[in-house]
Amino acid sequence: MNKILINFNSSGIEVIKKFKELIKQKHDQIIVRLTEPGIRYFEKEKWYSFIDLIEEYQDKNIMYYGCNFSNKLIELPLKFINYMFHSGPDLYKKDTMCKSLLEKCLIYSKKSKNIKKWDFLLGGKTEIKDWIFENIKLHPVYSTVFLTYYKDNVKSGYWSNLVKIPKNHTAETIYDRFTSLLRYSDLIDPEIYNQTFFTALIETVQHEDFCVFTEKTAKPIIAQRPFVVFGSPGQLKALQKLGFKTFSSVIDESYDLEFNTKIRFKKVLDSMYELGKQNPLDVYQKLKEILQHNKKHFEENNWNGNFLTLIKDCNKKIDLNNFNY
Repeated sequence: MNKILINFNSSGIEVIKKFKELIKQKHDQIIVRLTEPGIRYFEKEKWYSFIDLIEEYQDKNIMYYGCNFSNKLIELPLKFINYMFHSGPDLYKKDTMCKSLLEKCLIYSKKSKNIKKWDFLLGGKTEIKDWIFENIKLHPVYSTVFLTYYKDNVKSGYWSNLVKIPKNHTAETIYDRFTSLLRYSDLIDPEIYNQTFFTALIETVQHEDFCVFTEKTAKPIIAQRPFVVFGSPGQLKALQKLGFKTFSSVIDESYDLEFNTKIRFKKVLDSMYELGKQNPLDVYQKLKEILQHNKKHFEENNWNGNFLTLIKDCNKKIDLNNFNY
């Protein structure tokens, strides 16, 4: 049986062209791993996503796997695998440095009552992050948020002496990328978590056709923190379909239903502000079982077993990217 594995490691039309040439060849089965979350490409004066690509070639014997969830009503040959941490969902159970960082995070009852309610780490510069950064400063929630936005200069971010500081971007691997997939962005900073109660996060891509899940979502799950998401419409619904539980008992999660991005994000800010009025100790008591469930589900569910078994007997592995090295 002629079975190949194709790893999509980056976006861009050049990568898509390589893929389209590959699938013209005769293969009994093609397995595609969407390593890069939310792949997009520009073709014929229009932006397309990996969802469009899947729909275009549904007649082919291709199965796609990735940390993506389709919002389409029709079923697509796309299955979820949990590589939110590129090293795998057990990163904080196996990696010595990560385990140490998690152990340094205080439980909610031992935190000062006078700390900020939210941490919100915007990271590298994008147009929508610029908009959030300006609008959150106009919102009453602003005074309750530990906010950082390093844009194009990582040195302007916040890094405690407990974590490692990247050279250019948090997506860089800490060690040799050919021997370790651990990235700077995978590291929980206990100093930030210990001076806040809740997490606001912005996912890598926002798109009405799909949701992506990365380490940004994984970290508050692992640290058992309530969170809100600046993501795609249906982001929370997708998490629920994956077996996680969200926080509607204490957080107004109606923002998840709004398709207009800026209106949705304004609603997230409103939800943050309203949650901040509640006693954090009461919030954690109400959510205790949910937070425990999510961490256990993340680390112990057999997310990737079928995929790893399937690719064992592939005749060839092909990496598609536009990296310059």
